[in-house]
Order: sequence, then C-alpha cells, then structure tokens
Amino acid sequence: MAALPLALPDIEALVKTLYDPGHASKIPQTEATLRVLQRSPQGWEIGDALLNSADPNVQFFGALTLTVKVNADSAGLSEEESAQLLSKLIHHLVTNPSSSTATRKLCSTLAQYFTKPISSWVECIRSLTLSFALQRPVLDDTLDGHPSTWDVLPPLADNHLLTLLDFAMNVADEAKKLSNRPDQRPHERLIANVESLEVMLQVAFGRGIKYLSTPPNDPDYERLSQVGEKLCVASFECFLGWIFYAQSEFKAVPEKLRHLRSITELSFSCLEYHVDDAMENIATILEGYPKFFEEKHLHMLWEIITSQWGLEILKNLDAETVSLARIIVAYGTELVETKKLYQEPDNGHYQQVSSFLHELLKYHEPVGVEDEVALIALDFWSTYISAIAEESFLYSEGEHPPWFVFARGHVFQAISELLQKIIYSPPEVTKTWDSDSKKTFKVFRMDVRDITMEAFELLRNELTEQFIDFSIQALEAKQWLELEAGLFCLISVADAATAVDDKLSRLFERPLFTTISENTGIPAVTRRTAVDLVAAFNHFFMRNPHFLSQVLPFLLGALAQPSLAQGAAKSFASLCSECRRTLTSELPSFFQMYDQFLTYATAEESTKSKVLEGIAAIVQAESSEEKQLAGLQHLFQYVAQDAMQALNLTKDGNDAEQGLVLALTALKCLSCIGKALQAPDDGVVDLDGVADGSSFWTQGPGKDIQTQILNFITYLTQVFPANDEIIESACNSLRAGFKEMGPGPFVLPPGAAVDYITRTTLQTPRLTYVLETACSWVSCHKGSSDFESQAQRLLHYDLGIMQALQHPRNEPEVSVGCIELIQSFIKQNASILKHEHPDVLKGTFDFSVECIKSPEVLPKRAAASLWRDIIEKIASSGSPDQAMCQEIVDHFGQAVTSALIANISGEVDASSLEHIVIPLRKLIQNDRHSKAYISSALSEQPLLQRVQGEPAVQDMVRKFIESLMRNAKNSTAFKEAVKTFWQGCKQLQMQFAPQTMHPGHRFNY
Repeated sequence: MAALPLALPDIEALVKTLYDPGHASKIPQTEATLRVLQRSPQGWEIGDALLNSADPNVQFFGALTLTVKVNADSAGLSEEESAQLLSKLIHHLVTNPSSSTATRKLCSTLAQYFTKPISSWVECIRSLTLSFALQRPVLDDTLDGHPSTWDVLPPLADNHLLTLLDFAMNVADEAKKLSNRPDQRPHERLIANVESLEVMLQVAFGRGIKYLSTPPNDPDYERLSQVGEKLCVASFECFLGWIFYAQSEFKAVPEKLRHLRSITELSFSCLEYHVDDAMENIATILEGYPKFFEEKHLHMLWEIITSQWGLEILKNLDAETVSLARIIVAYGTELVETKKLYQEPDNGHYQQVSSFLHELLKYHEPVGVEDEVALIALDFWSTYISAIAEESFLYSEGEHPPWFVFARGHVFQAISELLQKIIYSPPEVTKTWDSDSKKTFKVFRMDVRDITMEAFELLRNELTEQFIDFSIQALEAKQWLELEAGLFCLISVADAATAVDDKLSRLFERPLFTTISENTGIPAVTRRTAVDLVAAFNHFFMRNPHFLSQVLPFLLGALAQPSLAQGAAKSFASLCSECRRTLTSELPSFFQMYDQFLTYATAEESTKSKVLEGIAAIVQAESSEEKQLAGLQHLFQYVAQDAMQALNLTKDGNDAEQGLVLALTALKCLSCIGKALQAPDDGVVDLDGVADGSSFWTQGPGKDIQTQILNFITYLTQVFPANDEIIESACNSLRAGFKEMGPGPFVLPPGAAVDYITRTTLQTPRLTYVLETACSWVSCHKGSSDFESQAQRLLHYDLGIMQALQHPRNEPEVSVGCIELIQSFIKQNASILKHEHPDVLKGTFDFSVECIKSPEVLPKRAAASLWRDIIEKIASSGSPDQAMCQEIVDHFGQAVTSALIANISGEVDASSLEHIVIPLRKLIQNDRHSKAYISSALSEQPLLQRVQGEPAVQDMVRKFIESLMRNAKNSTAFKEAVKTFWQGCKQLQMQFAPQTMHPGHRFNY
C-alpha cells in the first residue's frame, strides 16, 4: 500500500471540520484539500480506511470518496483490483449499521459499481443476501455452495432486508441511465437477478404486511407497525423502480415480467393498510406502464376500489381521496385508450367505472381549496371527450354506431357536472382564499372552457340550450354566481354556435342586462362576465338590434365601475363596430353618453380610446361624407381637448407627467378613431368612386380634418419626442389609412407620412416601429403618382440611419429595420433605384454586406433574405425590376459572395446557417460568375489561409466547390454540402486557429 499524502488522523480531522460550525471560514479550503485527496491514486485506500472510523460523518465521507473513485477512476482497475474493490464495498456494507448515512451511500456506490464496464458481478442480490447472512463478502464464484435464496432471505434481520431493498432500487435506477448505450452487458447481468429480486420482494412485502397486521393489543404493536410500514414503503419503492426498468429493458425477454407480476397482489395489500405512497405508486404504474398489470390484476384492483375501504376514502375528501382518484382516473384512461369504456356501453363493469368517474366531479367543496379531486377528474374527461370527438370524425352525420349515443350522454353529463364546479363561492368566502387557491380555480375554469369548446363539436345546440336554460333558471332565482357560470360557458361556445338566435332571445328577453343594471347586489364577477358576453355575441345583437336598448345602458353603467370599465370599453367598441349601420340614428345619444362617461373616474387612456373607437365606427357607417365629417368634428373636439391640455400643462411647467399622460391619451384616441374609420372587411367598395378619387377629404370640406390629424401628430411628437408609446401611437394614426381602397379622412397625402418618418433619427424611441411603418407605406403606396419621389426620400433617410449606425452590432434591431425597408423597395419597385447616385447605392448595399458579416443573428438573417430577393428577380424574365437587380448583383455580387462564404467557413452559428445557404444557392443558379466569386472568397478566408498547406484541407475546399456547383438545383444535397464544409471549418477552428473564431460563436455548434 502506497503511503497516504496525509496521515489518516489528519485526514479524519479535516473531514470533521466540515461538520464543525466553528470552522465555517475554513470550509472552502478544507473541501479543496479533500477533493485532491479523493482524486489522488491513494483515494481508494483513503475511502476504505475512513469507513473503519467510529465517527458517522467520517464513515459517510469514506463512502463518498469511494463513489467518486468508482465514477472517475474505476476504468483503470485490473480485474483483480475490481474484485478486491467489490469485496471491500460488500464488507463495509454488511458490517456497518444499516441505518447510517454511510450505509445508504454504500448502497448507491455498489449500484454504480455494478453498471461500470470493469464490473463482472452478476448475481448481485443473491451475493449480498448471503453476505448479510454470513457477515462476510460472498462473491459470484462461491455462490453455488450455499443454500437457495428462498432459504437464506427469511431469517435475515429487518435492517438487513431494508438495506437489500435500498441497493436493489439503486441498481435499477443506475441501470436505467444506461438505456441508450450500445453495450447491453450491464442489462444482461442485472436481468439475471430478477428471480432473486422476486424472492426478496415476496419476503419483504410479506414480512411488512405481517407486522402491519399485528393486533393493537399486542405489547410490541407500535414497534412492529413502524417496521412494517418501513418494509412495505421500501419494498414498493424497489418494486416501482424495477417495473419501470423492465418497461424499457425487458422487451427482449418479456417472459421475465412474470417474476415482477407475481408481486402485484402483495403490493395491492398495502392499500388496505394505508401504507405511505401505496396509492400514489399504483397510480404511477397505471399512468406510465398500464400494460404491466394483467387483466386479473385490474379486476382485483377495481374490487379494492369499490370495497368498503375505497368507498370510505371517496366519501371523506382528504389527501387519500386525491390519491385514490388518481388510480380511478388512470384506470379509466386506460379503458378509454383501449376504446372499451365507450364502445361497450352495456358492460356492467364499464358502466360502474364511468359512474365513479362522474362522482369525482360531485364534491361540493370549491376547486383549488378543499377539492383537488376535480382537477384530476378533469384530465380524464378531457381525454374522454377528445377520444369521442376523434371517433365522431370517422362517421358521416346520422351514421354513428349505437354506442355513440351513450358516449354523447356521458359528455353531456360531464359538462353539466363541470358547470357546477366552476361556480364561484360567495365573495365572503373567496376573499379568504390565498393566491395559489385563486390561481388554481382560475386555471380550472379556463380548462373547463377549453373542454366545453371541444364538447360543443359533439353536442352542438343541445349544449347551448343547456347553458341558456341554466342561466335563465339562475336569473329567475336570483342566484347570481350560478348565473355567472352559465354565462361563462355560453361565452366559451359563442364563436361556434349557429342558428341559436331564438334560444338566446329567451335569455335576453328576461331582460338579462336590465336586471343586472338595476340590481346593485349582484357580485362584480357576474357583472364582468355579462360585459364579456356582449362582445362574445355582438353578431347576435347586429341581427337583433332591438336588444341594444338594454345592452348599451348596461355597458355605460359598467364603464363607471373600476373593476368593469376595461372590459366594458372593449365590449362597447366591439358591439358598435358590429352594429354600426343600425346605430347611426342614435349617434347624438352616443355623444351625450360619452360626455357623461368623461365625468367618471374610469375615463382614462385605455377606456376613452376604446369608447371613441366604438363611436367612430358608427360615424364610419354614416351615409354621406358630410355626415361623417360632422361626426368626426365632434370626435376630434375630445381629442383636441386632451391634446391642448397636454401642451398647456407641459408648456407652463405645471405637471409635465400629467401632460404626457394626456398627450398619449390624445394620440391613442386618434389612432383608435382611425382604425374604426377603416372600411369594414364585409363592406362594399365603390370602385367607380375609387377611380373618381373624391377630393372631399384632401381639398374639400374634410381637408381640415386631415390638417388636424397631422397637427396632432406633429405637435405632440415634437413636445414629447422621447416617449416610445407616443411614437407608436403616432405611427398607428398614420398607418390607419394606408390600406384603404378609397378616399377617407385618414387617407392622407403620400408625402404626409414620409414627412413624419424622415424627421425621426437614430435617437427616436421605437425607431424599429417607424421603419416598419415605412415598409408598410412602400407596400401600400406603390401605385400612387408621386411614389417614386417619396420613395427616394425614404431611401435617403434609410441610408442616413445606416450611416448613423456605423455598424449593425450597434443597434441590431434597427439594422434589421433598415434592411427590411430596402427589401420593401426591391419587392415593390426595384426600378426606383436606377435613378439613385452610385454613392447612395454603395452605402446601402455595403451596409447589407456588413450585416451578413456581422455576428449579430437578426441583421445577418435579414440581409440574407434581402439578397435572396434581389437574386431571385434576376431570374424573373420580363420583370421590370430584372435589369436593375442584375446591375446590383454585377456590382456587389462578389462582396456578397465573400460575406456568405466567410459565414460558411465557420463564422455563422448553426441556427443561422440555413439562412445563409439560400442566397448562395440562388447566386449559383443565376450568376455565371458565381464559381469564380466562391473560389476567390475561399482563398481569402483567414482560417483556410492558415492551413492552406494541408492536403486534406485543400481536398475539402475542392470537393466543396464541386459539390456546390453540382447540387445547386437540389436543395437538400446543396444544404448537406454546405453543412459538411461548415462542420469541417468548425473543427479546424478548434484544432488550428481558435483565435480566428468570433468569440460569440465558439463552442456554439
């Protein structure tokens, strides 16, 4: 034995200082020293020696040291040394106290040793069993001379049996980690232990259950009950570990499963003794490996569930009920997977299972607080409804099989039960809930909503009628929280419901909204859901405008309540937009309503903008431009009031913060008005009118409106130039008229938006949104008479931003915006570039090349996309842009190729490689100079220059060029060629020239 680096007493003293609170400052240094000792060649001897200590902490560190050595250095052991190590580990395991932390660590160390390549240990369970019995190591080569495992195991002490179970569980867990390894020898050795495992589990479960059966009047009852519980818990954990090990590793030897299945009945016995986690473990098996149980086991399990034991648990609603519910749900889910549960409706057993699954939804306690069972049951019914929905698609209407009627009945019943479960508790109860309970209940309701939407495909109007009837009954009985649940479910099916106007009318005729408006005692949650109902059924109100007389006053009342105002404003805007043509005669009343709304404390930016959006939608539906003008003048008075107040507050220095709030309100209202004034998607476009080009809004009486729009934008962005929301709202106001087919108040002269855009600078907040607005302008104004002159202004502006940026990395997102604006010109009208000065084009396209070279991902991808579009246009014979794009490629093709090749030569990250491939392939397909460009670019790459003398590298480059040329028409082969070369360059970077690799890309492949 080689001398230890430190004397053993000194090593023990170091270990003890780790656990001494008085030496906290020395712990880092001590740990570092001990780590060195563990990894030293003498680590084996140190671990062995420390395990002989009387101090439990030192013993544990000794076991830990051997764990470290097994995992780090065992590969260097000879066959003889490996056997000696195994003998020592077993010696310490059987001689140490079974309850010590060192023993538990030794179990895991032995398990890890078993799975190592140096291990030839086969019958590990029998070996350890005999070692405990004889209190000395017994290895494989001497096993034959001893009695059978059946004879040796029963006399073992309880603590020895617990240690054996711990080891067996550990070795299965360790072996599972090797599932995907090609070397199957560890699995072959472990599977050879399954017969011994069967004996051990039979003995352990049997002894544990025997102890748990001890009569309460027995003087040793307490001790035996505790030991019995320990044995059953440890047995079940081991059993569970082996079952899931077998799931993946017994596929080649399925007959071996019988040795595990023979334990099933014993494991079920743990249920009636309420062994910790027994129900959870059975549920885990049913959920993860249901095929482990044979049919007889499933019937046996169901008999236990439906016994007095199970019924008592289900009646009590406690933690055990939740565990048993998991078993029932997993049991039912397996029957759904096999289709038996719904395709055999006459089967008495399946009827009973379905009945139990319904009962899980019938506890009266609230979900998330006392009732956790409903959360589990919900998973089952979600699976069930999805399965029936999938089956329904296999049949035509009216051709469903007989079982389908029964299945629909179960779906209908489940939704009815879930409807009861989503009813809120009274406010005095919910205010006592903690945040987690509130969140759980909210998520449960959302899940019920999703399931209801899926169930609607099966039940259609039958379900809608149920919700309507439920709501009507609750309304008439003044059960406001039940009413909320009914309305909530109605909202969930609103988008899919058709031909239900007569049924909905029964609800609204009660009258629903008038009742809610007049009754102050109705809970806020019910009012909020009623507000959401308006938006959900706005199509209904368009078809049935006579209900608007009760809906609109209801929304106005809701606007006054802080908890409802946001939802009410959105519902108001949605309703007015949908019913705009019906409401034009009531426009004066809406202005009066808005004046009243302004007196409420809830009148702020988000609510005011939505309410004005709704009124503006009605203005848009007016029959003449003159009437629209009158309505807009009225609307703009409200906007102007906020704008002027904002300017005055800021100018006088009274309250700049409030001035900003009002300015933002004015612009948000302006952009929402512009949005509402857009022609509806289902509107009829007067093409003659579009061709005539009415000048009402540009030169006639409506001109002042456009002037006001521009003044609002100009003044407010000048006074508040540093606020991102101000800039975004200004852009939204300008964009409101971009896509309009005909003239309108927000259809501004093309130069108006360009004037605003070109005033922005690199310091403008949300500049990316400004550039998006510029892109939108290009795509929407390409047909205007002065498109070319205004587009040139935008091009020069874009170049100015690029020059201010200097390099893409300084503002990657702005760089993307600049590139996308150039791309817009290329897509819409590349010919405008032909009138530009060469310096403008050079600055523009040089920047795009810099973007490709940049390590920044987004600019790189944007520039690659731009060059893809440019090169594609070369191939578009007859396109007016072909000549211009050809000229661009002639001038910049070599520079672009060089940038693309630099990326492929290892500089691009893996996720962006495919973006680089596309323009290179297009270039090869469409430019006869591409091969020369590529060869030249490769010869200039610093990495390849450093290894240019290497024949293998020269061959790699030659093959790469040939492969590119040969596979340009085959996308898959081309990508593969590029990827192979890129990977080769990555290897070269790491091998020869790591310093040439961009820091952001090192190790990123």
